[in-house]
Amino acid sequence: MIRHIVMFKLMRSGNEESLEETKMEVKNRLEALLSLISVIRSMEVGINVVKSERAFDVALVSTFDSLEDLETYRVHPDHQKVVSYIATVKDQSAAVDFEF
Repeated sequence: MIRHIVMFKLMRSGNEESLEETKMEVKNRLEALLSLISVIRSMEVGINVVKSERAFDVALVSTFDSLEDLETYRVHPDHQKVVSYIATVKDQSAAVDFEF
């Protein structure tokens, strides 16, 4: 099994309401992938609840049966659409993939 974790820090525009809407949009788009890409075993998407300079805004935790399934997910057109959207709103991201 492979665990895929990605954290996103979103761009700041000074408008807190807009930032909260963007967090929800990222969350909703990621969660929609669960019903679109069959190789995803499980997925959780959370919005950070603790204010901290070092904190990221949104976290994705997903599970795959194999590295091959993770690659299938990575190149899937629906995933690529979400990646393209997130690229327009993120400041930075960090990821880790590990076997368990």
